[in-house]
Amino acid sequence: MSFWKPLALFVLFVCAAGLGVGCGGSDDRPAAPTFDRDAVLPEEPPPPPPPPEETIGHGIALEERTFVRVEPDVGARAIGLLRVGARFEPTVRREIDGKIWWKLRASGWVIDDEVRVRDEEPTLSFMPRQPDRSSGMPYPIGRVVTSEGVPVFRRPPRQGQDTGPLVVRRLQEGYFFTVDRIINIYQQELYRGTRYWWIPRTGTTTVRAPDFHGIEVDEDTAIPFLWVTDPTARLCSDPGRRGAAPSGCESVPRHSRLTYAATEQAGGQWYQTRENKYIAALQVSRVDRVDRPEGIYRNERWIHVDLLNQFAALYEGDRMTFVTLISSGDDEHATPTGLFRVESKHVSATMDNEDNLSSAFFIQDVPWVMYFRGSYALHGAFWHDRFGLRTSHGCVNLAPEDARRFFNFADAPDLPDNFHAVFTPPDTRSTAVYLTR
Repeated sequence: MSFWKPLALFVLFVCAAGLGVGCGGSDDRPAAPTFDRDAVLPEEPPPPPPPPEETIGHGIALEERTFVRVEPDVGARAIGLLRVGARFEPTVRREIDGKIWWKLRASGWVIDDEVRVRDEEPTLSFMPRQPDRSSGMPYPIGRVVTSEGVPVFRRPPRQGQDTGPLVVRRLQEGYFFTVDRIINIYQQELYRGTRYWWIPRTGTTTVRAPDFHGIEVDEDTAIPFLWVTDPTARLCSDPGRRGAAPSGCESVPRHSRLTYAATEQAGGQWYQTRENKYIAALQVSRVDRVDRPEGIYRNERWIHVDLLNQFAALYEGDRMTFVTLISSGDDEHATPTGLFRVESKHVSATMDNEDNLSSAFFIQDVPWVMYFRGSYALHGAFWHDRFGLRTSHGCVNLAPEDARRFFNFADAPDLPDNFHAVFTPPDTRSTAVYLTR
């Protein structure tokens, strides 16, 4: 049984599933639905309780992507994915055409080739860690910092051993990889990755999540307000009217928040604060509410992304409840606008483009990913803190802790316990994502 599948297979899977391994795609927009804006989202009666199911063993996923399907058939629709090491409770064993299938409690089916089921609970110490769902960073992450790159071994090399046959691949400078644990073996320190990679600690460093995060919004929150995004921003007493230079200026920390009073033209657009100070509009994001779009019920949860001002907000009907800065696509990788629905949710997903020689990237376990149109997604970004500035390859970057909040807020589809990913079923109304410019 192989515990790791080549990345090429992963690319095939995500492309076939409409997910992609990076950010980008065509810019076709769906037609907006029409309905009564004052209508409320109908409350569906709770589903009947599932019939009692007796656990017949203890299961554990063996594959990096163990598919859970609606029926015991490899061609059946996938409900979601289990990550290698995930535990589950099987309740039915069924053999079809020589293949054994296991039904998960209150869920779908997994094929025996991708799992292990035993009478006793397995204690497999070599299994990689499961994600920490209480953290913006579900996994520890390492980064390659040497220009020579680092090798990835299939097993720890012994001292003096020819390592050539053990090298699976090399990771270039700036590549990010997931850390399962640190192992001291054969007089060397190695990272063991969650994919059973062995990576030397030399030439790498561990990654710390950005400190930035968004804010709760309530009736006392003054909106609109200004969020400083330019590290060289200055707050001035006078914006420089009639051709004069701005005066009385002092630096203002990036990501600090300022009040908003008015907009003024003085050699460019300036914002006036309630304290009668001025700041150039290009140096801040102006955060404001947006009207609920057609297609959203007045009691429905939805997400708004303002691509012009680089912020995103959570809404319940017409009420904004949370807002934060984002980083969307740059000039060469535009993020689409329109009203979309969450297509799938992943605790983490690998994103890469190693074929682009000028800007190759490889990032394992990008956290809290929600695909809303093909390979476009909202997700956490631990590799930069330039929130408020356009810098992505088309996706909407959030600070990791904010991404986790958005992920949990988007309760349709809901991620079952122990699942690593869930796919929105057909004809299901998932959480809306409304992108404007």
